[in-house]
Amino acid sequence: MIKAAVIWEDIRAILTVVPFTLGTAFFILCAAILLGLLIAVIRLNNVPVAKQLAHVFIHYTRGIPLIIHLYLAYYALPPLLQSALGLLGVSGTVTVSPFAVLVVAYSLYAAVGQSENLRGAFVSVEPGQWDASYAVGFTGWQAMRRIILPQALVVAVPVFFNSYLTIIKGLSLAFTIGVTDILAQAKLCSAANYSYLEAYISAALVYWGLCGALGFVFRKIEKVLTKW
Repeated sequence: MIKAAVIWEDIRAILTVVPFTLGTAFFILCAAILLGLLIAVIRLNNVPVAKQLAHVFIHYTRGIPLIIHLYLAYYALPPLLQSALGLLGVSGTVTVSPFAVLVVAYSLYAAVGQSENLRGAFVSVEPGQWDASYAVGFTGWQAMRRIILPQALVVAVPVFFNSYLTIIKGLSLAFTIGVTDILAQAKLCSAANYSYLEAYISAALVYWGLCGALGFVFRKIEKVLTKW
């Protein structure tokens, strides 16, 4: 029989790691947007060599499950950094924290989705907007900042919100490399009280509540942006 009291205690324990999960997901999203913007600009401008490398990276992330990508980063990142430092003449053993591996791996993985989002947002802006901007004397940067970017953001921001929710749920794999997030905390609770079903029900309720609350907030922000 399901024990309501245990579920409540597990929820209270899980809520202690919610700020960490939200903050980590937000940081990953910001890094992914910046990397995605770089990839989108490379593809839109057909930058030689860099465009081909971007295509290879995109196909890699589309074909590799996130859990394998995370393990590859966990085992490959330290020796790669040590080799890079060795080329610079720096000796010593390099250690990378699981949290750093998590941020790097998830940011790279999520950057591909954000690049597609941003590329589509920029393409959705009427090309004549550029010509009109140049006609009134704007530079390329001024046109981007004052004309193109505000219009593109209206298209891109809703996808950013959905990506944020996806990253929050995707962080459930963080426990595989030793980072304690919502699911990892639930597993710790189940190991302490041997109530496995209650622990997973608690984690599901927390995820459900978070996504519902954030979705409500994001819809309000989206309406404001659309009016603006």
